[in-house]
Amino acid sequence: MSNEDVVIIGGARTPFCEWLGGKRGDGEVGGRLASVSAEQLGTIAIKGALEKTGTSPESVDHVVMGHALQTSNQAIFGARHAGLNAGIPQKVPMLTLNRLCGSGVQSIISGAQMIMLGEAEVVVSGGMENLSQAPHVLRGMRDTYKLGRPPREGDVLSKNMEDYLFTNLLDETCNSFMAQTSDKLCAQVGVSREETDAFAVLSHSRTEKSVDNGVWAEEIVNVETADGLVTATEEDHFVRGTTEESLGGLRTHFGPDSLVTAGNASGVVDGAAAVVIKSASRAEADGDEPLARIISWGIVGLDPSIMAYGPVPSSLKALENAGMSVEEIDRWEINEAFAGQAVACMKELGISSGIVNVNGGAVGLGHPLAATGSRLVLTLALELKRSGGRYGIATACIGGGQGIAMIIEAF
Repeated sequence: MSNEDVVIIGGARTPFCEWLGGKRGDGEVGGRLASVSAEQLGTIAIKGALEKTGTSPESVDHVVMGHALQTSNQAIFGARHAGLNAGIPQKVPMLTLNRLCGSGVQSIISGAQMIMLGEAEVVVSGGMENLSQAPHVLRGMRDTYKLGRPPREGDVLSKNMEDYLFTNLLDETCNSFMAQTSDKLCAQVGVSREETDAFAVLSHSRTEKSVDNGVWAEEIVNVETADGLVTATEEDHFVRGTTEESLGGLRTHFGPDSLVTAGNASGVVDGAAAVVIKSASRAEADGDEPLARIISWGIVGLDPSIMAYGPVPSSLKALENAGMSVEEIDRWEINEAFAGQAVACMKELGISSGIVNVNGGAVGLGHPLAATGSRLVLTLALELKRSGGRYGIATACIGGGQGIAMIIEAF
């Protein structure tokens, strides 16, 4: 086993764009990336990461891509197709993994473990998601419709179809939608609707500013679609000019005691992200200028009914593993699954919004499940470089009752 450091060279992501079933921040129908499968988005992110870091596809030892909700007709091939179509040689092994919303961070952890074990020197890690392509499915009919002979147009179905995206938002172990786990956490911690909406305003406004000022352009690569080029300026979930008053008028999803609304929950979007990580000795030999060093990580399980709490124990575990304290962290990227959940986690960690998601978060930008974690780590590394900070944590709650966090140190 190698004891040398694992470093983040750089990375890239696609724009994150509103899914086909939703409305963009400007009120128009979403779906800018609907025709581009998760695997194709993964290819674009991998290519971008290789190009931005000057990494040859032939130098890659392994590809690890997270993919949570597999939606395309080629989804079973996952990372293999994403990597091969990015020009990485056939001899290179490629792994698809699923730790739901933590998949993007897990892919980096898994790649780092390969390097630490001496199994690889160069790994591409990332995540990809296309929720627009989530199918409607017909279950329990294999005895009627044989292999390769599905129902045809005009057939009368004897049972209802299932909305595959909707049913995957419900955790049957605790009989709660993921948004309800945020409401339960907020009730326990004491988060108000006013605090929730105030933070949501911050997320929308910070995202708006980042898009307009090109802050995120550094990490984004364009996506070519049949309808034209989708660029960094087409990130479209956030609502311009969002105010506490405008959010305050929105209906909550789960009754009068709920805090979750369409304006303070993460956006349903499509997108992919990837980073290149290397052993420190290989990076030095290649003449790279890494963005950051991976210090430690923490992964925990917890009560599924408060899965939204995941960033707190996972971050504390990562800090404990590193022998560090909360006070040493200069920047945080906490996935805003829900604004109230993010506020609750900040309260429990004792940190202020001034150092959390300073360029915007998932309430404004959107949350493409498996791609989010890789985006968090890449955004964090670039923000530490811009701000002159030293240490940062990227963390996320995970459906089913888990949490994941990674600490990095800027060069």
